[in-house]
Formats: sequence, structure tokens, C-alpha cells
Amino acid sequence: MLEPIADYLRFVQDTARTGKAAGLSPLELARQTDLGCFSELTDSERIVGNLYRAYAELDGAAPGAPIDVIGALRDMVAYNGGPLRCLL
Repeated sequence: MLEPIADYLRFVQDTARTGKAAGLSPLELARQTDLGCFSELTDSERIVGNLYRAYAELDGAAPGAPIDVIGALRDMVAYNGGPLRCLL
């Protein structure tokens, strides 16, 4: 049951390493990334926020350290092509 989550996290980390080395922003990288088997996940714009987190950790931030939440959300909206939905 946890293996699909671990697979997604490895995918995000591998994608982030490649994109950061290429000098891409999280949004640019997300737009260029084929989500493959993860494309059917609910709220696919989360890839942008996850890339923000992965980039921060690649820069040496500790897991859970603050990131640019406003920038991440702005870029998630841009990736989504409009407002994010909320299913509360």
C-alpha cells in the first residue's frame, strides 16, 4: 500500500534533481514533465508544490523547513490554468 507513495516520492526527487541541474524553475519543470503513471492522480498541480519542496531540500533545507508557499501556490494555479479546487 505504501509502495505507490514511495514510487511517487522517488519520481519527484529524481525529476527535481534533473530539473534543478538544467536550471529550470519548479513550474517550468512541471510543465515539461510527463507524469506518466501519476498523471491520473487527483490534483496533479501538486507536482509543482512537491518540486518546490524537493528543490529546497536539494539546496540543503531540512525536511519540513519553510518554503516559498506563496510562490508555490501561485505556480500551482498557473500550472492548473486557474483556481485550485477545494474538496473540504
